[in-house]
Amino acid sequence: MTKINITKCVVILACLFGVTTVKAQFDQTAKIVSANRESRAEYGTSVDITENFAVVGASRETVASGAAYIYSKDNQGTWSYSQRLAADDPNQGAEFGGGVTFAEDYLVVAAGRADVGGTTRAGALYVYNYQNNNYEFSTKLMASDMTNDAKLGMNPTSLDADGNTIVVGAPGENGWVGSVYVFTREAGNWSEAQKILSPTAPASDTFGIGVSISGDYLVIGANEADGRKGAAYVYLKNSNGTWEYNQTLMASDATNDSFFGTSVSLSGDQMVIGAYGSNLEQGAAYIFEKDNQGTWVEVQKLVGNASTEGTQFGWSTDIQRNNIVVSAPHAYGFETGEVYFYKRENSGTWTEEQVVLGADSEGEDFYGWSIAIHENQLIAGAPWEDHDENGGNEIDRAGSAYIFKDPNLLDMPTHDNIENNIAVYPNPVSDVLNINSQSIAIDNVKVYSITGALLQEMKNVNKSTTGVNIAHYANGIYFVNLTLENGSEVVQKIIKN
Repeated sequence: MTKINITKCVVILACLFGVTTVKAQFDQTAKIVSANRESRAEYGTSVDITENFAVVGASRETVASGAAYIYSKDNQGTWSYSQRLAADDPNQGAEFGGGVTFAEDYLVVAAGRADVGGTTRAGALYVYNYQNNNYEFSTKLMASDMTNDAKLGMNPTSLDADGNTIVVGAPGENGWVGSVYVFTREAGNWSEAQKILSPTAPASDTFGIGVSISGDYLVIGANEADGRKGAAYVYLKNSNGTWEYNQTLMASDATNDSFFGTSVSLSGDQMVIGAYGSNLEQGAAYIFEKDNQGTWVEVQKLVGNASTEGTQFGWSTDIQRNNIVVSAPHAYGFETGEVYFYKRENSGTWTEEQVVLGADSEGEDFYGWSIAIHENQLIAGAPWEDHDENGGNEIDRAGSAYIFKDPNLLDMPTHDNIENNIAVYPNPVSDVLNINSQSIAIDNVKVYSITGALLQEMKNVNKSTTGVNIAHYANGIYFVNLTLENGSEVVQKIIKN
C-alpha cells in the first residue's frame, strides 16, 4: 500500500494541474548533434522526448534519404547518443525523420516523401518497438490507397500516436485536399483502421497538415481552408472504435493567410492550435477547452513578443495537461527563434512563464522548428544551426537540438492547509487500483496516460473509498488525478504491469 501524506507532497506533478505559483525555469541540460554531421542534413527537423529517451530527425541527411537519432539519459541526467535509425529501403528525397513520435512502448518515424513501389512521394511510416534496450524495427505502414504526392507524414505536425493508435496526415493527397489515416495495433500487429476525409466540400485545404490524438478525441488541422484562414476539425471515437466528425474550430478573429491549424496539440480537455501566419506572420496560438456539454470553446489567444520581422509564432505547439509550449522559429529571418512556455493558473488564465532559448542559438537557425514537452523536460530542434555541441566545427545547416529541464515542475512546494491522508494501492497494479481517503470524501477520479490523454473519469464518487479498473490498459506509467470534496487535488503516478 502506498501512503501519501499530502502535507509533505501535495500535488506531486502540481504543475500539470495548475495548483502552484512557482515560476517555471527551464535550464539547458544538453545540446545534441548528429553522430554523422553533414552539410544541410537539417538535423532537428523533428523532435520528441520521454523521461529517458529523446529522438531527433535529420530529414535531409544523405541526399534527403533521412535518418533519426536516439539518445538516452542516465541516472545522473546526462544525455548520450544511443542509436541511429534509417529506412531499410531508403530512397533519395524520402525525408525519413521528417516526423517522429514516441508512444508507450514504440517509436514512429515518418518518411513523408518516400516513393513506395511505383508511387512517387506517397509517404510511409516506420514503427520501432522498444525491446532489448533498443528500438528495433517492427513494421512499415503505408496507405492502402496510396497516390502520388500524398505525402503521408510530411511534417513534424502531421504525425501523432496514443496507446495502440497512430494517426497521420497525408495533406498532399488529391492536389492538397488531404486526408488522415488511422492505424491500430491488435495482438502486436498494425493495420489501417480508417481513412478520414474533410467534412467540408473537397478543396485544396491541406487537411491533415496537423494532427493530434488524446484518448477518444482527435483533432485535424487544415491550414489552407477558407482563404488560408485555416480550420481544425474535432473527431470523437464511437463505441465501435470509429472516428466520427464532431465539431469545426476556427479562430474567433480569423483572417486570410493565418494558416490556423498548421500545428494542433491535444491533451485531455485542452488543446492549442497554431496560426503562424496571423498578423503578417507575427503569428498566434489559440487555446480551446471542452465545456461540460462536450463543446470545444476558444478561451484565450496567445501571441509572442513584437518583432520587426515575421516570427511565425505558433509554427509548432505542444501541450501537456496545464502546460503549453509554442515556438516562433523566425524562419528565413535574422532574429533568434524562441520557444514560449505557458502555464494555466487556478483562475483558468494561461500565463507566459518563460521564453526558452538555446545557449548558442542565433538568427537563421530555425530554432523551434519542432518542439516537444514531457513532464519537466523540453526539447527544441534547430535544423539550420551550424555548430557542434561545443559551439565549434561549423557545418552549414547540419542542425542541432536543445534539451531543457525545469526541476520545479516535478518538485513543488506543499500547500499547508491540505492535511489529508490518501492511500493508493497496489502500486504497481495489474487490474483494480484501490483508493482510500481517510478524512475527506473523493469527488472525482481521472486517469491520464503518460502523454496526457484522459483515459477514464469517475464523477460524483462521494465516497472515501473507491476502485478503478485498469486491467485493459497497456503496461506502462499512468497518472491518477483525485479531486476531493473540499476542492483539493492530488496526483499519483502508478505503474501498470
